[in-house]
Amino acid sequence: KGIDDILVNQQKNKINSIAGWEKKKTDIKKRLQWVLGEEPPGVENPGPESLEKAGKGEDGFGSFISRPQPTPTMGLMPISGYNGFGDYLYGNLYYPIDKEEKLKNKKIPVVIYLHEYNHSHGFSYPYSRNMPSLIQSVVDRGYAVFAYDMIGFGNRIKEGTRFYQRYPHWSKMGKMVTDAQAAIDALVNLDFIDKDNLYMAGYSLGATVGLITAALDERVTGVISVAGFTPMRLNTPDRGTEGIKAYSHLHGLLPRLGFFVGNEKRIPIDFHEILSLIAPRPLLVIAPLHDKDAHILDIELSMEQTGKIYNLYGDSDNISLFSPDDYNRFSVKMREKMLEWLPEK
Repeated sequence: KGIDDILVNQQKNKINSIAGWEKKKTDIKKRLQWVLGEEPPGVENPGPESLEKAGKGEDGFGSFISRPQPTPTMGLMPISGYNGFGDYLYGNLYYPIDKEEKLKNKKIPVVIYLHEYNHSHGFSYPYSRNMPSLIQSVVDRGYAVFAYDMIGFGNRIKEGTRFYQRYPHWSKMGKMVTDAQAAIDALVNLDFIDKDNLYMAGYSLGATVGLITAALDERVTGVISVAGFTPMRLNTPDRGTEGIKAYSHLHGLLPRLGFFVGNEKRIPIDFHEILSLIAPRPLLVIAPLHDKDAHILDIELSMEQTGKIYNLYGDSDNISLFSPDDYNRFSVKMREKMLEWLPEK
């Protein structure tokens, strides 16, 4: 079928135990790390650690991008400045509040929301007009929501220039994953965040970053991917899409994939393996039937293979695929499915 059996190891033997799968996981992670490139040394930023150490937001460097604002039931904590995250990065944490504008609960679960390809706006709402209502609806379910601009987007658009002159052996996707892990570092250190309930959700590019981050970081409780992937080894240009050139050439996210253009079957990692690294944690994949950048039958094959690992753990209920009769967008119906899937707190 073009997608190898996830339950066969390198020696072509059948995997029939969790111990056998754990050995294969190590190899898959190595191959994924190779595609992402070599991350340079860095220093972990513990973040603000408490609500009292909230930053002043993005005004300090003259941002003109509008962000979702607080409401009577939703507070806003800028994680920025010296109490930011990662390498001096900025983000907004939205959280549920009571009538006195205080934290609604002592420990609040959190969703890290990662935006789509949106170079000029990042996670702002003049372009993504549903962003305020999306964040509000998640907060209404008892969650905090953390959002920030990924490298090359919004207020970080210039940061994406000359990246490969500075980091010739790394990748922009690798940097995006590192930043997502830095966001996790800061959130788990916040005294009011429930670190045992930390979810990642994203649309398009953000979904891809969320899947890879969760595959490599077991602190992630569960993942929601909206139009986030199509199997790479099957995604050849003759099938009407940009193929892996979308990663290696068009967006410059994973340059090493460029070695495999025209020879896609030799790509060292594919999405059914990445998804399987998330098992047995909860995973919701939303894949619209008419996505011009994806092949729904191939996605179903990937999910079928990933399901074998969930079955191995005895957690087949933790993986689900929702395929609405729609095109590549984050529709109201898809948002409702995401909210329905998130456990109410």
